[in-house]
Amino acid sequence: MKYKLIALDLDGTLKNSDNQITAKTKEALIEVQKQGVKIVLASGRPTAGLRHEAKELLLDEFGGYLLSFNGARVGTVPNQETVYEQTLSIEEAKKVYTQAKQYNLACMTYKNDSIYTEDIDDEYVCIEAKINDIRKYQVSSFIDILENPIHKVLLTGTPEYIASIEEEFKKPFGNELSIYRSAPFFLEVMAKNIDKAASLDRLAKSLGIKQEEVIAFGDGYNDLSMIEYAGLGVAMENAVEEVKQRAKVVTKSNNEDGIAYVLSQIYEGVEY
Repeated sequence: MKYKLIALDLDGTLKNSDNQITAKTKEALIEVQKQGVKIVLASGRPTAGLRHEAKELLLDEFGGYLLSFNGARVGTVPNQETVYEQTLSIEEAKKVYTQAKQYNLACMTYKNDSIYTEDIDDEYVCIEAKINDIRKYQVSSFIDILENPIHKVLLTGTPEYIASIEEEFKKPFGNELSIYRSAPFFLEVMAKNIDKAASLDRLAKSLGIKQEEVIAFGDGYNDLSMIEYAGLGVAMENAVEEVKQRAKVVTKSNNEDGIAYVLSQIYEGVEY
């Protein structure tokens, strides 16, 4: 089987515990691109939060893709043409905000490549800004900034609290929205039927690539759908247990070049 498209989660997968892409993993991914394989960075991050990694992996040179907001947007590198996009309506975002306030969750969204929130000093809002290397702006009213549909609302709380209220929080929305955890302290809210698998499938079809020709690497809950979707779904050794159980392969950890380890067994010229 010749795999033609590789989807990569970032944090905990592509990047090690020092928030770096190791030299070995970088070399492996550049080599497969030389062989005509397309790379898509598939993350819950906003599009702006993927720019450094895209440049580092030479996606602008080889023509890669960015699947951001957990799949609410898919675009090309380097010209950022939209392949697929699905947004939350203003009314849907308002309902999410109202529900978040009832559960004392910090609430943020993205605009002009920045974070906008009423809770600028929240510990997890600060983590999100740092991870993505983007600015954060304090607003007096979250609802007032909702002038146009948005890709995602991100809610934060302690891991223990998020785990305890997740199912209850989701109930009023039924199947109207996509709501799930990414990091233990993040609850992601997107439009209905948005997840990494659905958007990865749209991208693959637009490229004439079959489902069985896709590899997906991940470690977190929001990677489950694409790992189950891909012809070869790969969980990192450091992945949450549910991801490892559903993956076809469990590779070495993100600190042990687990991506390069798998690719070296599939593609000639890739060393581990």
